[in-house]
Amino acid sequence: MPFETAAQAEDFIFSSYIAVESRLSGPDSQTRSPELTRQLLDSLGEPNNNFTSIVVAGSKGKGSIAFLTSKLLESFGYRVGLVTSPHLVDFRERIRYNGRAIPPDDFVRLVNRIEGPAREIIASLPGGRYLSPTGMILAVASLYFAEKGVEFAVVEAGRGGQYDDSVALDNPLVLFGPIMLEHTAQLGGTLAEIATTKAALIKRGGVGVSVPQMPEVQDVMIGWSFHVGGGLVLAGRDLHLINPRFVGDRLRVSVQARYNLFEDFTLGIPALYEAANLAVALAAFEIVRDEQELQMDEKLILQEALENLKFPGRMQTLAESPLTILDGAVARLSAKSVLDSLSQAGRLQRPLAAIVAVPADKDWKGVLWELSTVCDHLVLTGVKNPRLKFPGQEAIEFARSIFPEGAIIEEAANVAEARVRVANSAQPPRLILILGTQSLLADTLRDFNLNLEQI
Repeated sequence: MPFETAAQAEDFIFSSYIAVESRLSGPDSQTRSPELTRQLLDSLGEPNNNFTSIVVAGSKGKGSIAFLTSKLLESFGYRVGLVTSPHLVDFRERIRYNGRAIPPDDFVRLVNRIEGPAREIIASLPGGRYLSPTGMILAVASLYFAEKGVEFAVVEAGRGGQYDDSVALDNPLVLFGPIMLEHTAQLGGTLAEIATTKAALIKRGGVGVSVPQMPEVQDVMIGWSFHVGGGLVLAGRDLHLINPRFVGDRLRVSVQARYNLFEDFTLGIPALYEAANLAVALAAFEIVRDEQELQMDEKLILQEALENLKFPGRMQTLAESPLTILDGAVARLSAKSVLDSLSQAGRLQRPLAAIVAVPADKDWKGVLWELSTVCDHLVLTGVKNPRLKFPGQEAIEFARSIFPEGAIIEEAANVAEARVRVANSAQPPRLILILGTQSLLADTLRDFNLNLEQI
């Protein structure tokens, strides 16, 4: 019986993985099977060959780079697909055409279309193997993009590269955010091993564009690109970010790419950490445009596209009074960048209240350290996602040991309760920061009744 609702379609996408999830352990090389995604795409007539794929990889910043790249391409009239993960409010946000989420009817229709071939693959698998949800999403996206006449699809990779489903795409271009020591049980125990699996997304004759990387990562990327006869554009060597700064509350950025100087571009996302991501996106755009020097009127088109951009969960202003900022900071450097951005923009105000949800396996201590010097009221909250574990009482005790005497430190079950606690504070805040995991961003956006159908 065909699926009738988006919820039924979503359940099917995760069904193969859920059936074996409890038995999965070990490195991605043993538990993941991207060749099955390739098999599924082939069985559907290779819809991914109807457009050019640009894959975005790294340890952080992938969503931002993918979003910025898609918007630069859209500004020149290209038909652009975007695949990102996870979603915030609605599952369909993972697949977008020119910024709009795939409509419910199209999503259900196309999941019905892949169901038969997907079930055939699943039925042939030995115990412990599964057809990846990400692979099925990629198949649905490819069909949808082919129908829409998409010219470029920007695809955010998962945690890895060599064993990620996006490796099934024939992508001539890969964009890299920072690569760090992460997911060591799945990707490898050293930085070089992790860099190797991510660099593998550069295909033979392809090109990679990267933010500044640690020397060990950079050496791996250079070696891999040479091995596959590809090219590599490295920030700091071939690509230069010039004096990112705030003019008033607007972020101003200049980027010297290989063929163009993008001078004094204003970015509507007021976050210093987005400057390096923008440099990569502009370099990618230059490559798409055949590495030619752009005319002044063409640069103006890009400037206008960037000036008013808003990206959910990236220094997003939710309210002006009191000023309420939402950001996905889950590490000390990220939290510092948020505070530095607010300070340079003249928006770091006191009293300051912070609602924080950083999982136990992330850098929650680092985030609290950064907040300790400026925060007057801290609320540590949970989220609706039952899979996430938080430090709880340990975080409360840690905060009390580093925050100044007189700071209010308390817990809440969810972001709605946390907002009530802040609203009833004896010291009404002038600035509220909501910082933490993607699930916190999702809960907050729902609490504010924000619609992300179009971004």
